[in-house]
Amino acid sequence: MSLRPVEFGEVVAEAAARLVGAVAQKAWCPLPRLAYLELRVPGRSVVLCLCAEGELSRLSVAEDRFPTPGEPAPFQRWLRQELTGFKLQAAHYLEESRAIVLEFEREGVRRRLVLEVGAPGGLLILSDNHRVLMLSGEGFGPRRNLYPGAQWSPPEPVSPEALAKGRAQPSRLEPKEEDTLPKLQAAERVLGQKDRTSRADTIRRRLAQPYRARLKRSSRTLEKVRAEAQRGPEAEKHREVGELLAQNLHRLKRGASQVTLTAYTEAGVEEVQVKLDPKRTPKEEADWHFHQYRRLLRGVEQARHREAELAREVAHAQTALTQIEAMDDAALMAQAEVLQVSQGEEGPKGGLPFKEYVGHGGARIWVGRGSEDNDQLTFKVARPWHMWLHARGLPGSHVVVPLEKNAEVSQEVLLDAAHLALHHSGAKGEPRGEVSYLPVKFVRKLKGAAPGQVTYAREKTFVVRMEPERLERLLKSRHGDPGLP
Repeated sequence: MSLRPVEFGEVVAEAAARLVGAVAQKAWCPLPRLAYLELRVPGRSVVLCLCAEGELSRLSVAEDRFPTPGEPAPFQRWLRQELTGFKLQAAHYLEESRAIVLEFEREGVRRRLVLEVGAPGGLLILSDNHRVLMLSGEGFGPRRNLYPGAQWSPPEPVSPEALAKGRAQPSRLEPKEEDTLPKLQAAERVLGQKDRTSRADTIRRRLAQPYRARLKRSSRTLEKVRAEAQRGPEAEKHREVGELLAQNLHRLKRGASQVTLTAYTEAGVEEVQVKLDPKRTPKEEADWHFHQYRRLLRGVEQARHREAELAREVAHAQTALTQIEAMDDAALMAQAEVLQVSQGEEGPKGGLPFKEYVGHGGARIWVGRGSEDNDQLTFKVARPWHMWLHARGLPGSHVVVPLEKNAEVSQEVLLDAAHLALHHSGAKGEPRGEVSYLPVKFVRKLKGAAPGQVTYAREKTFVVRMEPERLERLLKSRHGDPGLP
């Protein structure tokens, strides 16, 4: 659970006693309900964590910051604009309303940073007359009619019973001898690891979701295809009956519903009863069985090819899930952009702004869905060190290969991404094309440019000879939107 009322009282009292006079130097807001504020105190800097995420809610001294997933929450710009250079003047805990107010001042200008920890929770920046300059956190507006420019008032107080119950809970903040801010550091020890584990688990679930969906879908289809691939004996039975009828056309009478014929087999002579369609002539009856034989045989052949493809898809999904399950927290945090896509306040509406394909070795490749989605992918989702590709000199989708920081893209994955860049461009269907590639940080959006139109520098280019087999493999690997077939 979040910090208890007594613990909130302790950390706010310590901030008021030990951090007043500290200057705000830097600020980050990687997610809507999570912010960090670096305060400079004599001889050192302290990074305050302000979290309004339900059971993770706290005010603490952060040991490390959660990485910013792609584009930071819009609240970050306001934090930096409104609080950088301001001195902390006071800290208050409004116990009944479950809100923390940090007061700042610079050259007579006052600002307040409010952390509301009750549901739905969020962060606000207030002017000196208590008007909302900016707020962060989903659900603020509809729940409390808060919006920029509105007059702020504390949230509705909790019931006396809930307040008494909260006050009865003992403090878990156990300082260590080496702590310089014992209560604030102890608060991070209580919830910091839980926060990292919780977010890592969320990232793991979101990374695994498309593979689980594919595994379920492909496994279900594989069962049906395998049943189709095993209809060889049924096809052979139609051939045998057809031949038997063809050899005995003179014995068949139109309008009969059944006939008994003599079959000469390796096992000896057998009397075989054959059901007939009274509407067919004897020859039509024989031809119908031959037609069923050929139809089933074609289906068996196609099913065997499809069975092999589906088996590979199932194996790939299982391998990917195994790899995701084996990822440690650090590796999962490096994929934090999946949180930004789903949770960011300015995230794309109506689903992801990209189509995801699986390249060599299970590498993910993102392809923008359209002009506006290209901008979302490049400037909201992709990280500066991700690899960016585009068909040189032609209109087309932005293509991004997500990488871990300082990692190099392999030649095979680069070639896979280049194939997709050409396929989703004006060069679609051409036997070859030229592709530019560079880190995302060198891509720029010109002021007033049309959606999807960008400029870039420091690119490298290469000519790609299209390989139909490679492109077919990539197109079959596409991941749909979550929940879609």
